[in-house]
Amino acid sequence: MRDHSSISLSLITNKLTYALVAIAALGAMSGAQAKVLFTDTSISALYGTDYELVPQETLTTVTLEHASTHTWGGVFFFVDRHQGKENAAGKEFKETYGELAPKLKLAKFDNSFIKQVNLAGQYEFGSNSNGFSQDNYLVGVGADLNVPIPGMKYASASLYHAFNDKDNADDQQITLTYGWEKNNFVIDGYVDYAFNSEDDSVKDNIHINPQLKYNLQEVLGIDNRLEVGMEYSYWKNKFGSDKTQNAASALVKFHF
Repeated sequence: MRDHSSISLSLITNKLTYALVAIAALGAMSGAQAKVLFTDTSISALYGTDYELVPQETLTTVTLEHASTHTWGGVFFFVDRHQGKENAAGKEFKETYGELAPKLKLAKFDNSFIKQVNLAGQYEFGSNSNGFSQDNYLVGVGADLNVPIPGMKYASASLYHAFNDKDNADDQQITLTYGWEKNNFVIDGYVDYAFNSEDDSVKDNIHINPQLKYNLQEVLGIDNRLEVGMEYSYWKNKFGSDKTQNAASALVKFHF
C-alpha cells in the first residue's frame, strides 16, 4: 500500500510546478506587452514555537516569495516549506503551503486615497505529512491604497469569495497588505479575516502576521538586501477552530 502522505506531497509538487509555470508565463507576457514597474524575489528562513495545531508546536520554515507589479496589474506568489517535530504516530511533521495571487487593473485614479481598483484572484494549495491537502480558489475585487504615512511603500485591501476544497465550506475573506520602511527598518505583512462560512461550526477567524526587520545591506556593503528580525503570528480561531495562536519566529530574509 502506498503512503498517502507521499501521494499528497507528490501532488503538491505538481501544483507548485504549475504555479511556477504560471508565473513564468505572466512574466513573459508582461515583458512582451507591458512595462514592469517593480519586482522582488526573496528566500527566507524562520524558526519559532507556539504554533497551534502543529506537533510539539514548533516549526522551521523556508519561504520562497515573489512580488511584481506591471502596467496591467501584478502578481504575488509564495511557497512555505514547514519542518516540525514528530507527530503522535512518530512521523516527522512536514508541510508545503503556497499562494498565487494575480491582480488585473480595472481602473486607476490620480491624487486619490484609492490609487487603483483590481480584479483579484488567489489560489491556495497545501499538503502535509498527516495526509491533509487542499486547493482553494478565491475571486474578488481589491484596491491599491495611497496611505498618507511617511515611509509607507504600499497598502492594499481585497474582498474575496472563497471556493474551498473538499469538506471545507465556502466563505468570504478580507485581506489587507502593507509595507513600511524608514532608516533601514522594515515592517510589512498582512491581515486575513475569514467570515460567513456556510458551515455554522466554523468560526470567523482573523490572522495578523507582521514581520519586523532591519536591512543590513548598507551596513555590510553588499549588493542585495539582507534582512534580519522576527515574524509574529496572531491567529484567533485558527482554521475556524477554538484555538488561538500567538507565535513568534526568528527571521532571516535574502533578496535576489
